[in-house]
Amino acid sequence: MLEVITWAVIYMLTMFLGFFLKRAGVFRTEDKHVLSNLIFYVTLPAMLVSSFSGAVVDFWFVMAFLLGLLVNALMVAAATLASHKKAPELQALYTINCAGLNVGNLAMPFLQNFFPAGIPYLCMFDTADSCFSLGTTYAIACMRLGRSSGSNKLLNILKSLFQSVPFNVYLIMTVLSLLQIELPGAVLQTADFMGRGNGFLAMLMVGVSLEIHLKREDLGEVLQMLLVRYACAAVSFVFIFYLIPAPLVMRQVLALAVFAAAPNVAMIYTNRLGVRTEIAAAMHPLSTAFMIPLMSAMMLLVR
Repeated sequence: MLEVITWAVIYMLTMFLGFFLKRAGVFRTEDKHVLSNLIFYVTLPAMLVSSFSGAVVDFWFVMAFLLGLLVNALMVAAATLASHKKAPELQALYTINCAGLNVGNLAMPFLQNFFPAGIPYLCMFDTADSCFSLGTTYAIACMRLGRSSGSNKLLNILKSLFQSVPFNVYLIMTVLSLLQIELPGAVLQTADFMGRGNGFLAMLMVGVSLEIHLKREDLGEVLQMLLVRYACAAVSFVFIFYLIPAPLVMRQVLALAVFAAAPNVAMIYTNRLGVRTEIAAAMHPLSTAFMIPLMSAMMLLVR
């Protein structure tokens, strides 16, 4: 328990450090893009290479992928149910922002401190999540508004996936694991060294990007979207940890990952649709700030 609390405090302090450094003028809000690129192109791929070392791909990797699809389908269904009597623009807003999880950039660095052997399963879960976050929920939101999201939706989703450096690392490392090919020790050492900075950069980025401008009239929608996300997370947690006869470390890491923050790409799609962006802008930092305390509390149930 002390270990969980210690890491939670470290991550929260790092987030506040980023926020106060921005207030002090050391960082600007725009600098979050630099930090995000460092994570996306350097430290996250390095951490994945290091975590996959010695992993053996089996049936449960496929199951982790299927669970990622199932959890996202549940979130989309819950968002649809919660917003079905609302205006079309709110239905679209709920579809995009109530579904999807920021696993790679935020949840994975934190969970790696406790369950390093579970990261390969989390990678497969994140890949399935990306299938929704990188286009499927946007296409459904366009349908809510009576718009077309463009032709070749599947092609666009696949293109987004293969343009993602972390996804390509997932794919390469999975193939190498299937072929039982191990990377040279020097490569793994380098990846381990670079990947150690991933958690620090991720929480620093959160602090730098933290801005909450919330109007009173929008508070109800923000709270309801968060309620939908956490209700789905609670149901998914019980199902994954208590009902799936999977390896313990897989159940632990996936059950906790469902409490991850909303994905960054959801804000991009919300802006593209032009629907109440101020609500999404308020909900996202709150879901990020709540992630570490929630995961830490739930971790006490799975350890």
